[in-house]
Amino acid sequence: MKNDSEIRVCKNKKCKKILPEGYKHRYCEACRNKHAQIAKNVVKGATAFAGVAVLVISGGKIDLKK
Repeated sequence: MKNDSEIRVCKNKKCKKILPEGYKHRYCEACRNKHAQIAKNVVKGATAFAGVAVLVISGGKIDLKK
């Protein structure tokens, strides 16, 4: 059983902010938002790359302006 008076800090090595008592996440809100934004950018980039790959593989026969 964990000691309730234990001080918890953000697990990000560059951040180390003290987390409020009863906070259920391991990372602070700012670090969680940064991670979510990075994940969104990766998905957006992967989608664009997949679109270009389909266009190249199809030899340009797909008309995207329909």
